[in-house]
Amino acid sequence: MSQKINIQYDLNEKIWRIFYNAYYSSDKRFKLRFFYGTVCWIIGVCGLLGLFDNQLVAFGMIAFGLYCVFAKQYLVNKALKKIKGKPHFPGKINYSIDADKIAGIEQDKEFEFYWDTFYGYRDATPGLMLYLKEASFFFIPNEAMTGDNKQEMINILKANKVLDLNNK
Repeated sequence: MSQKINIQYDLNEKIWRIFYNAYYSSDKRFKLRFFYGTVCWIIGVCGLLGLFDNQLVAFGMIAFGLYCVFAKQYLVNKALKKIKGKPHFPGKINYSIDADKIAGIEQDKEFEFYWDTFYGYRDATPGLMLYLKEASFFFIPNEAMTGDNKQEMINILKANKVLDLNNK
């Protein structure tokens, strides 16, 4: 690929929410937590209905179960609250992608990252998620890319040996 890929889009709460949901959904621990939370909640309700005598334990199981079931949504809301507190929210993003690096301007700040510094990438339902570290990512929504641009970007990532986190 000899030319640059230029991508521009608006950062807003809806896009952030979609990508944070995708980020937490990719974590297998949340799937297990949801399952265990549901089981605890059901056992707690059965305890209140007479399965066992200790209602304090039943209420505790219900509370723990509800915490586990809604933990992902709590973390998404917490992250959004932090992002919305920034002075340039919502904002625009402008990426310039080539075979060596991704550069751009986000919220009036310029950045440049070379592909060999990336932890990995994930081709998720809402778009591409590019991880600088295991818990630090930025994203490009599918709506901001043409089909050819997305495939070219994936080819660049593979050529630079950036880890595909979908296959990890």
